[in-house]
Amino acid sequence: MPSAEPTPIPPQSLAAVQDAKTKEISTTLRETPTPTSSQVLVKVKYTGVCASDLHLARRDLPYLQPSVSIGGHEGTGTIVSLGPDADSEVWQVGDRVAVRWLHKVCKLCEPCTTGHENLCPNRKITGKDIEGCFAQYALADSHYLVRLPENVKDAEAAPILCAGVTVYKALKIADLRKGSWVAIPGGGGGLGHLAIQYAKAMGFRPLALDVGKRGICMKLGAEAYIDVVEVPDAVAEVIKITEGGAHGALVCASSGRAYADAVKYLRRAGTCVCIGLPPKASPIPVIPEDFIARGIKLMGTSTGTLEDTEEALQFLARKEIKPQIVERGLGEVSLVLEEIEGAKVEGRIVIKVE
Repeated sequence: MPSAEPTPIPPQSLAAVQDAKTKEISTTLRETPTPTSSQVLVKVKYTGVCASDLHLARRDLPYLQPSVSIGGHEGTGTIVSLGPDADSEVWQVGDRVAVRWLHKVCKLCEPCTTGHENLCPNRKITGKDIEGCFAQYALADSHYLVRLPENVKDAEAAPILCAGVTVYKALKIADLRKGSWVAIPGGGGGLGHLAIQYAKAMGFRPLALDVGKRGICMKLGAEAYIDVVEVPDAVAEVIKITEGGAHGALVCASSGRAYADAVKYLRRAGTCVCIGLPPKASPIPVIPEDFIARGIKLMGTSTGTLEDTEEALQFLARKEIKPQIVERGLGEVSLVLEEIEGAKVEGRIVIKVE
């Protein structure tokens, strides 16, 4: 139950701050943020580390240029203070909530009113426009806030808030029949290891592709695994295993080759959903004939809606998925980003902030 007593809030608190000039990230004291308008202040317990955090820190994507110095957008914790316009009948001090990639959307534009609020042109993004969760305290907006289910752990909920909801949304828009083969390049990583589990829980047949990560992929429910370095022709191997090609592909790998292969091993009327962002522009080699003669579909998604997030968390609450996590400290954010950059991470790394 939420506590009726307000929690003492220190005037200063720790955060992993990126220096504007050197781009180095270090843990330092900063002024604890104060919620304004409909915002709430959240005492962060855990936060996941995402490839998007890496892109923001490296500033390697033109459309993801941060205006703030603290990243992190997979935060879990408790409300410790409410802004003046936050609805105190809905939200109370002590409520367990999520601090997500989407801090706020306008709810008025065409994307917002047609089920695509994640594409809102007026959105505010945590870790890009609003200081993020690599900190002891972070802000969330009470008009666009997710409550954590009672029976989920904060550490395990964190990766669902971006990685989990993204792959769940991808499977939803792929619109596949139960029993369909789903190829998952990057199957052993932060996104992919969750994609395997969501695909299995939703009645699909996961086929994982990665490098040196057979163990985690098979343990989590992949029906088959292809090591793209060891196998001379991964495209032919996918077609062989699936007896004609994958019905869907969720490209979780940040690799141009993964995209090039995916559109080749899709069967007729297959769907490729773009998720992973290669650090360099990587055109996908398709021609009109691929769409006309084969009927393939090429789609993309970034995170999900508020409703998608709540649905994705319910898979965790029902114990149908279980993030494979490694806990690290707030002072290790820079090192973790380097490990993600080098594709050295199995599952998801979460930062224990408390």
